[in-house]
Amino acid sequence: MIQAHRITTDTVDALRGLYERFCQKAISEYRWAHEPIAFETLVQSLSRNLLYGYWVEDTATPEPIALMLYRQEEHRAIEINLIYVEVDDLKTVTDRLIRLFIADNRETECWDVVSYAMLGPQDALVRTLPWYGFKPIGQAQFCLDLTDSISLQIFQQQVFEPLETEYQLDCWQPQYAGAVAECIHEAFQNAVDSLWDPRFRTLSGARKVVGLMTTGLMGKFLPRCTSILLKNGEPVGFCFLLQDSLMEAHIPLIGIKPGERRKKLGSLLLKDCIVRTVQDMVAEQNSILKIKATTDTDNIRAIKMYRRLGFREEYNYPHLYLTREKLRAFQPGKWC
Repeated sequence: MIQAHRITTDTVDALRGLYERFCQKAISEYRWAHEPIAFETLVQSLSRNLLYGYWVEDTATPEPIALMLYRQEEHRAIEINLIYVEVDDLKTVTDRLIRLFIADNRETECWDVVSYAMLGPQDALVRTLPWYGFKPIGQAQFCLDLTDSISLQIFQQQVFEPLETEYQLDCWQPQYAGAVAECIHEAFQNAVDSLWDPRFRTLSGARKVVGLMTTGLMGKFLPRCTSILLKNGEPVGFCFLLQDSLMEAHIPLIGIKPGERRKKLGSLLLKDCIVRTVQDMVAEQNSILKIKATTDTDNIRAIKMYRRLGFREEYNYPHLYLTREKLRAFQPGKWC
């Protein structure tokens, strides 16, 4: 018999082996950008209510067979970090986990949406979780490999018309923070990203996003490689760059104010960001050899932009989101 339980301080030690086996696969199979936190840090996070989770046991054996971890974000979103299952009966195990998750969060008011990026083997759940009200959006990850001669040739062949005199490209300056937050809000408030990240829906939330990126909480911030497009001295576009590891960086956000779109300004921002990165690499100020970016699979304009500048698609994955209304509407045995 399969049973799900809440992780408590009394039971967490029994999960060490299960968690450490996941950690061995986190980057190679689950495509995590960073190493997972150590088990001791996981225990501390659970005890301080920074993380929550469940585990599953088959009562015929004493060993745990599955693990689910999630956290409550300040911006009224619940982020599921992982669902890790070590048995073949994925559907039954997931059902036990999700039902317990729904029971614990059905009546709480501190969140608006659940977000779950289903990286690696977790994408096998894409046909199961919609029964509980989750909706999937396709995401594609692109990569520009600066050691790949073909990608570099494609990049170098892209030539743009000179900017009109009212426009100017600059790198990040602290005085741009407020205006860039306004740009982010205008560019993303109705975008796919806002479905699972409520911060984009408000200006105050966009300011928090800028703070996260520029203070290093999402990766090492590279201000000189972060490109800002100015119009008459005011920011109207942005392309942030954050360093994940010694040789890899990613673009967490790139966007243009709605009124400035369809002028190839986004491509120009992206090229400027890459040129600055390469210049710093040549000057031995960084050792970045790969730049990654993610966009939804329906964003044809963004996909064309990345491909035009030499990026190649590495993989795609479903990103699921669940609204509070849908969670509360769940009834066992009925399509939500």
